[in-house]
Amino acid sequence: MKNTINLSIDENGVAELLFDMPDSPVNLLSSNVLNELEQHLIGMSENKTIKIALFTSAKDGIFIAGADISEIADLDDEKTSYDKVKRGQSILSRISVLPFPTVAIINGACLGGGFELALSCDFRIATENSKTKIGLPEVNLGVLPGFGGTQRLKRLIGFSKSLELILGGKIINGNKAQKLGMVDACVPVGYLDFKQDSFIKSILDDNERSKILSKRYKDNLLEKYLPNIILYFAKKEVMKKTKGQYPAPLAILDLFEQTKDVRLDEAIEMEATSFAKLSITQISKNLIGLFYTSEALKKENGTDKKIKTHPIKLTAVVGGGIMGAGIVWLFSKIGLSVRLVDQNYGAIGNAFKFINSAYQAIVKRRRLTKREVEIKMGHISYSCDYVGLKHADLCVEAIIENREAKKKLYANLEAIVDKKAIIATNTSSISVTSLAGDMKYPERFVGMHFFNPVNRMPLVEIIAGEKTSPEAVATVVELAKRGGKIPIIVGDCAGFLVNRVLLPYINEAIKMFEEGEDIERIDKLILDFGMPMGPFTLADEVGLDVGYKVGCVLEEAYGKRMKVANMFDIIYNQKKLLGKKAGKGFYIHSGKNKSINKDVKDLVTMQHSYNSEEIVDRMMLVMLNEASRCLEEGVIKNADYLDMALILGTGFPPFRGGLMRYAQNRGINNVVVTLHRLADAYGSRFEPCELLIRMAKNNENFFEE
Repeated sequence: MKNTINLSIDENGVAELLFDMPDSPVNLLSSNVLNELEQHLIGMSENKTIKIALFTSAKDGIFIAGADISEIADLDDEKTSYDKVKRGQSILSRISVLPFPTVAIINGACLGGGFELALSCDFRIATENSKTKIGLPEVNLGVLPGFGGTQRLKRLIGFSKSLELILGGKIINGNKAQKLGMVDACVPVGYLDFKQDSFIKSILDDNERSKILSKRYKDNLLEKYLPNIILYFAKKEVMKKTKGQYPAPLAILDLFEQTKDVRLDEAIEMEATSFAKLSITQISKNLIGLFYTSEALKKENGTDKKIKTHPIKLTAVVGGGIMGAGIVWLFSKIGLSVRLVDQNYGAIGNAFKFINSAYQAIVKRRRLTKREVEIKMGHISYSCDYVGLKHADLCVEAIIENREAKKKLYANLEAIVDKKAIIATNTSSISVTSLAGDMKYPERFVGMHFFNPVNRMPLVEIIAGEKTSPEAVATVVELAKRGGKIPIIVGDCAGFLVNRVLLPYINEAIKMFEEGEDIERIDKLILDFGMPMGPFTLADEVGLDVGYKVGCVLEEAYGKRMKVANMFDIIYNQKKLLGKKAGKGFYIHSGKNKSINKDVKDLVTMQHSYNSEEIVDRMMLVMLNEASRCLEEGVIKNADYLDMALILGTGFPPFRGGLMRYAQNRGINNVVVTLHRLADAYGSRFEPCELLIRMAKNNENFFEE
């Protein structure tokens, strides 16, 4: 077996441990690599010729990407987990007791276990390489850093900052890491060799080394004497964000509290114990599964073969509503020239207000400067006609959800743009094939369904019509990734995937309201389940007009199982309520505050209180049944991608692993039995689909255990 770590020692006593994992694009701290590292460290500790040791990587843009996550995923016993993490701690601790200085040279990704190795070194240098990413993101996998990271980082940069970084799973660049004291220097990549040599000389000089160490962080008074105040506010923030449904952040808080005045060796022992308990939880397994899905999606190009994509430089967005404005913002943010077209100057003005506010929020978070925003805003032009679209590489339609209006627009666009230009629709529910029916070049027409608000929602559904070319699909997939989005290919059907699954859920909530259940109670129960907002709050946020129109498209396509609730029809068509954007929907909205709309509540005079489990089951299982049909019909590639799409598009709670993972953990047979019971009580829309019936009969699952 090839070695991962190569040791060399030059004539000046400078040792270099070079990490280069064979047949892998990244370096990982697997058990085998740790064993190999241990043997090197034992030998180095006895070598009298070594004056200083450097830990480096031969990988481009990678230092050490972290521990081997597959090994964490396989842990199912607390003792085994504890023994494994203790062994890792023991090996990395050997670095910290070597009889000579040690330096981690970080030129690329240095995450999780990789950064814990760097923390075990005496000194750290990072580069300004855009690929240099440093952090301890283990909380995102439902665990905490287990190789001493919580304690070494705390001692390096202080109680408050380390807690913030670990709780948030934050990943930062080299410059930021230097400002926080996580590394001792950050240099341009081309300057690394020179800086490395001068840094070695400084470390080996007592006076210079003292100067470097004097710049290290020192506890402030609050951290020294009142750490409980920091913990109190941190816990308050964690509970606000997670509602206590994720055990890892709470375990991190407990660990920081328990190790306030404890020696390092005792503290990392407690860290190992905490890691072992978290690593075997179902929540950790769920989050690790989502990590693997995320990595798989990064490799998807939208086709089964290598395709040369069309270069996209000049873009246009037709439609100045909230969706169009969001898409314009995204294109300008990634440096594309973009022309906004709308017949109404007022709509254009409102679009620019939205775009500016989205940029100001980024400036406030110090992710962009005002000057950078000015440059990006300069990429945007506008008009009330099609002037300037002739040379566009991509035109995105984002007008009202009306088939005929959209088809008329495409005819106008095809008369102007080059025949190689891609035309994309942001339709949320109408079949792409049906929209392309009258087009001269349907092969360049594709669905690119963004979610509202575009500046915050990461999902983009990519939909190919019957005649859409693989090149058009691959091009918009690549563009979505450039914009920091996660594109997922879905089939061309009414509602596509997310809306097809989500609208029955909202519709079911409205049906329960019709039957006498309380709006606020339903919303609260769904919040308690883990959704980011209740169905009535969500309907108001999306817009009751949008929801109703999509609902009608789905009813037309799927018949009575998708019949729009009578109350939805009354609220939109008779009461003319639009939701949050007009201040009134199921709730009265005033800024960030909302209260129940008494006019809506009074539409139902009877009262009926269901038990909590029944309410949740009706909403979750009607979604699950439709999602299973989507799998059955091939609307989505697999259950992993379906789960990720619903997490990104609806906010389905990640700690549950996704809708299909929730079904599997619950038991497919239990799901089918419950659906039959609901069908008997409330109607045929709950009759389980053939896929679920077959799976229950054959004891099958969506995922391999």
